[in-house]
Amino acid sequence: MPRNTAAAEVETTVDEQAQAEEMAPELRDRCDKVRKALVKAGPQDTRARYQLGELVKDAKTDEEKYGKKAVAQIAVSLGYDEKTLYRYALVAKAWSLDELNELLKQSSLKTGMPIGFSHLLEIAGIDDKRKRRKYVNQVLKEGLSVRELKVRITAERVAAGEEPEIDTAKTLSGMRSASKNWLGRVRDWEERLLPALDGAPPTPEVRAKFEEMLEQQRELVKRLQNVNERLDSWLGAPPASAEQPTLKDAQEDELEEDDEAEASGDAEAHDHAQAEEEDEAEEEAAAPEQARTA
Repeated sequence: MPRNTAAAEVETTVDEQAQAEEMAPELRDRCDKVRKALVKAGPQDTRARYQLGELVKDAKTDEEKYGKKAVAQIAVSLGYDEKTLYRYALVAKAWSLDELNELLKQSSLKTGMPIGFSHLLEIAGIDDKRKRRKYVNQVLKEGLSVRELKVRITAERVAAGEEPEIDTAKTLSGMRSASKNWLGRVRDWEERLLPALDGAPPTPEVRAKFEEMLEQQRELVKRLQNVNERLDSWLGAPPASAEQPTLKDAQEDELEEDDEAEASGDAEAHDHAQAEEEDEAEEEAAAPEQARTA
C-alpha cells in the first residue's frame, strides 16, 4: 500500500535538502538514525530529542570526524534551526543517557508524569549541577509548567544578579528576523506541501501527529496575536524617553544587516535569530506530549 502522499512529500523534501551539502559519512549515518527515531517516536519524544542533542554535541566536539559545517548540515537535513539544535546539545551535555533514563523513571507527585524535555531545555543552561538537580526536584514535586519553571529560574537569577536586563532593540531585531524566516517557511509549505494533500487520505497514525501539530500551531498563532497587539499599542504611544531604543532603530539596524548579508550571499544570516516568544510557545505546547511519550 503506498505511503500517505503528504508524508512522502515531506520526507522527500528533507532528503533532497540533506543531499544539498556534502556530509561526512558518519554524520549522514547518525542523521538517518535520528530521523528514524523522530519519525517512529514523534518529534516531541524526549529520548528522540535527546538523541538529536547528543548528535549535535558530538558534532561540535569532533569537527575532524563530522566536518566543520556539521551543525548547519544537521539543521538542513532534519529541518531544525541551529539555535534549537545548540539548546538540545546543552541537554545532552548536562545529563548523560543513563542519567536521563533515571530521570524519566521518576514521576511528578502532582501530575503523575515524568519531567518533559522542554523543562530540561530550561534547566540545561545552568552550569551548577546542584542547582539543576534542585530545579528538577521542584518540577517533580510541584508539577511546575515550563512557564512557571522559567519564571522561577529567571527570578532567582535576577535576585542573585546573574540575569542581565533584556536588550529591547536586539530582541525586536531578532523578532523581525525570525518573522522573516518563518514567513519563508510557510510559503514553502504552501507551495510544496499543500498540493501534496490532494492525494490519498492520511492513515490514523499520520492523522494523529498532524492533529497534534495543528494544536501547537493554533497556540503559536494565539500567542503571536497577543504579541502583535502589544506591539501595536506600543507603536501608537509616544516614546517615554529619547534614549529608549525604538522599533524603527531596530528595523534600520536589521535592514543594514540584511543588505550586507545579501551582498555577500550569506544565506545563514537569519538562521540564528529566533524570537523568545515563539520559542517558548513551541516548548509549552509540546510539553504535555513530551511527558506522555517519554
